[in-house]
Amino acid sequence: MNRIIPLAGALLIAIAGASAANASVGSDAWVAKTKAALQAKVEAAGLADDGKTVKIKLRLGSAGADSVTIAETSGSADFDTAVKSAAKDTDVTRPPSDLVGRTVTFTLGQP
Repeated sequence: MNRIIPLAGALLIAIAGASAANASVGSDAWVAKTKAALQAKVEAAGLADDGKTVKIKLRLGSAGADSVTIAETSGSADFDTAVKSAAKDTDVTRPPSDLVGRTVTFTLGQP
């Protein structure tokens, strides 16, 4: 009987580790998909040809992006504002639960 308890504990740790691994894979996929959608919106707005990049931060809620802010400017207030506006107009899908309440930073424009 004493051997069952440590084995059960090891099994719970293994299951928890598998769940965490799956969550990060889902989060990575969500981040990649969202970055592609944001970059596509920037390109559709004609902003990717300026040779500039700007870093934006998305604060994530349970339904998507709650806020968009500039994390690092491109040096052009007009460009930054246009990219921020394009990002706000992008339909960001519901993030995985492990990203809710967090901030994700994306670099957009022409790298």
